[in-house]
Amino acid sequence: MVTIPTAVTSSAAGFQPAFKPVITRDRHACALASVAIIAGATLEEVWKKAEELGLPKTGPYNHVIDGDFLAALFAKYSLVATVWKECTKVSQLPDCCVALVDYDADWEVGRHVVVHRAKASHDAKMVIYAIDPTAAKPEQQVRTDLEALAPAWYIGVHSMGKTPTTSTKK
Repeated sequence: MVTIPTAVTSSAAGFQPAFKPVITRDRHACALASVAIIAGATLEEVWKKAEELGLPKTGPYNHVIDGDFLAALFAKYSLVATVWKECTKVSQLPDCCVALVDYDADWEVGRHVVVHRAKASHDAKMVIYAIDPTAAKPEQQVRTDLEALAPAWYIGVHSMGKTPTTSTKK
């Protein structure tokens, strides 16, 4: 069973993300790469499971990869996904989620990134960061400038059998 980490390895100089980045250049695969990141799977494994759930072999995929599809795909990894929820501030995001950034309301599309909030190992502070599967530059693959990403929607993710935890402030 996949578990969501509650801490990241850190030092005064920085931190190591609890999840391994999965990078894709396919602009339609960022949602699948986000599932791979949280599930600890390869993108190829997630593609295979997605195709078993009805994802077509060629894109575009935005008409297929909706909240229900993502929930079914996460369930293949013993993870529970919530419904899409709108957000206006990073503080509204749960401890682990797939967030939609660069959102275009007219087309109802955006890029999917993984957002994770966890306790730092070297002190009691919380670290919140995003892993961006389609980052143009390597230094943007793991980032802490979440306000610049401007998440508009998110799907919370937690392990099956666990109650989701959140550190959100209103």
